[in-house]
Amino acid sequence: MCTTALALVSVFLTATAVPALATEDRATIARNLAENVLGKGTVRTSRMANGERTVMMVWESATYKPANPQARTRDLLRAEVHLVTEGIFRVMTSVQDVQFEIVLGKRSLASGAARRAQPMSITYARDLGG
Repeated sequence: MCTTALALVSVFLTATAVPALATEDRATIARNLAENVLGKGTVRTSRMANGERTVMMVWESATYKPANPQARTRDLLRAEVHLVTEGIFRVMTSVQDVQFEIVLGKRSLASGAARRAQPMSITYARDLGG
């Protein structure tokens, strides 16, 4: 009897369509992917836009150190963006671009966008040569 019930539940679950993820769920997935790279609690905001094809995200820099030279800081910020966006693009195949801002407290360090199959655009804070 237990085997029959299990088989019926299995057939029912297989035949039932899985509903599409809610926008909030997709934004949470993007947040989790970014925090896998940056560290837990670093993403301030994550939301979907443009028919869920765009992730808009603000995160605290995981690499910024005031003692680093300007060029090193820029390289590290670019690496953060690359790692975060590649993770999102690999898992969330319907996402076409990620718009981002990297902050340190209330200070904006960099912002820009990464798009599939296109060069990343990034603008740095003035004191970082932006």
